[in-house]
Amino acid sequence: MAKYRVGLSAKEFRKLAKQVMKYRQSLPDKCQELCGRLLDTGIKVAEIAINEVPIGRTIVITTDIDPGEMGCRAAMIATGRETRTEDGRTFYTVLAIEFGAGVKYNSADNPKAAEFGMGVGSFPGQKHALDPNGWMYYGEDNQWHRSYGVQASMPMYKASQEIRNCIVKVAGEVFGSD
Repeated sequence: MAKYRVGLSAKEFRKLAKQVMKYRQSLPDKCQELCGRLLDTGIKVAEIAINEVPIGRTIVITTDIDPGEMGCRAAMIATGRETRTEDGRTFYTVLAIEFGAGVKYNSADNPKAAEFGMGVGSFPGQKHALDPNGWMYYGEDNQWHRSYGVQASMPMYKASQEIRNCIVKVAGEVFGSD
């Protein structure tokens, strides 16, 4: 909150009351600004991580800010391509780059993998994720290709970490101004 100096007269207290009311009325806008700035930070970090892997081009990051009288809600949303396997299972590119697929590129799990039941080898029916030699698949180009999986570049995890790291500083900047 902004700092105010006040004298001990009634006139000074009335002046202070007006300043506090003005600041109070600015709080919804300040909450929205805080959310927007934190989302901007998260998007920058997520996009760098997304661009580290070839299938990252299938991922789109969007945001949603829902301002309210008592604060503001914000979300950063990653959307990617969904591919159905021959047996009807769905492979999500967002989950692949967040948690990884294939042991060759992913010697360490995303720190949130266990919490969400994800990680290398967790795709249902996956047979070769833990095989260092990878696997073969028949592509849309009617050719066989070797795959070693997808590197977990962890865009959402990295974004959340950066947001946590800068929230106090950004909040101080936003709420410390008049």
